Amino acid sequence: MNKQEIVQRLGEIKQEKKQLKKQLKELPSLEVGKWYITDANHKFVIIEKIDNVWAVCYGFTTGDSWYENGNRCVLNNDFGARLMTNKEVETALIKEAKKRGFKEGVNIKGMITGNRSLLKKGVLFLDHLEWLRMGVHNSYAPVIFKNGKWAEIIEEPKTITLNGKYNRIQLTDILNNQL
Repeated sequence: MNKQEIVQRLGEIKQEKKQLKKQLKELPSLEVGKWYITDANHKFVIIEKIDNVWAVCYGFTTGDSWYENGNRCVLNNDFGARLMTNKEVETALIKEAKKRGFKEGVNIKGMITGNRSLLKKGVLFLDHLEWLRMGVHNSYAPVIFKNGKWAEIIEEPKTITLNGKYNRIQLTDILNNQL
């Protein structure tokens, strides 16, 4: 290769580099606090950027299994991520809430106050600065999801109503659920 060919090749390489930089700038960037869905139906929200490749996030795997904070996800957009609509986020969260046992009549430990709350008609999903409502008509509905964490369902002990007379052994068996 002579000097003229080397100079020509160097110019071509510089031009290719310029085009690659331009393409890189044109790639859509993913933002902290937004819900995304990939072509493979992986749903996630970025809660913290670590660098240009990794982020801490939570969301749903392709099989709709929940994963929580502390998990890292790839932060480039090579996998076809797009912003989810509020309706898509709400649908995914409602499905997960039902899977976890959140329903009318269940007692929970509130996400905001920590107090015991009885779920009535509606509940709120508070995710970052967006309120996602499930049948809610007032702002006093309990929050069951906030920033990647789910409220705790308070298990109620099962009660047995006794009618009639029982001896000590029968009562012990009933209390130990042996009948």
